[in-house]
Amino acid sequence: MQRKCPNCGLTNTRRSSIRAYELTPRHIFLSPYRCRDCRHRFWVVSRNVYYLSAVVGTALVAGGAAWNLRTILDAPHPEPDKQAAPAGAFAATMARAQKYDADAEYELSAMYAHGYGVPKSEVEALRWLERAAEHGNVVAQFELGTALREGRGAVQDYERAVKWIRRAAEGGHGPAEFALGLMYRSGTGVAVDNVKAYTWLNLAASRGVQDAAMVRDVVLSRLTPAEVIEAQSEARRLSDALPSPAPAER
Repeated sequence: MQRKCPNCGLTNTRRSSIRAYELTPRHIFLSPYRCRDCRHRFWVVSRNVYYLSAVVGTALVAGGAAWNLRTILDAPHPEPDKQAAPAGAFAATMARAQKYDADAEYELSAMYAHGYGVPKSEVEALRWLERAAEHGNVVAQFELGTALREGRGAVQDYERAVKWIRRAAEGGHGPAEFALGLMYRSGTGVAVDNVKAYTWLNLAASRGVQDAAMVRDVVLSRLTPAEVIEAQSEARRLSDALPSPAPAER
């Protein structure tokens, strides 16, 4: 790009060197030029300004586009109508539950808990969950025991919590075995018993329950050699006697 000399108006100019005493912040935005004809030295806007403007402009455009995309992605999406769509499924599940089908009772509890096909009701959800637990659904037994232990949707009751978590554990439910082991380890609803804690944690670890092996090995370090033999013998016995792993929670 030709630079016109402001003194003589000619374009026979060249880029000039920046002198040591001129090294100030302005040389970032201005560049020196000299006219070959009249020898006049002058300053013009540097190319860096144009490059910087282009970079900043591109960044602003990209930032605006990203913000708009995030706004679109984060915008609340309307949920499907949970009341109308599964009405037939709710009626069919209720019919099965009224015939003491434990799985249907558990499904009905979930429907009430989430308001799926029926108005949401924690009271009804807990009532059907307890019915499912009483009729042998081990997942319901574990969830009921957990709700009682945490006081979630029910009055906190460690004694009843141990009862239902133990029943689920004895039904072969791995997470319940893990929970029961933790309760024996901490003395929640039961007396602290590291032998029983190790036994149930060992069973949970054998079913692949996450963190069970790590906690089991911590408890192992607290046992005497005789207690280790006792706990491992009991774990073997229970492993042979308990049902196969129960289905995971839904």
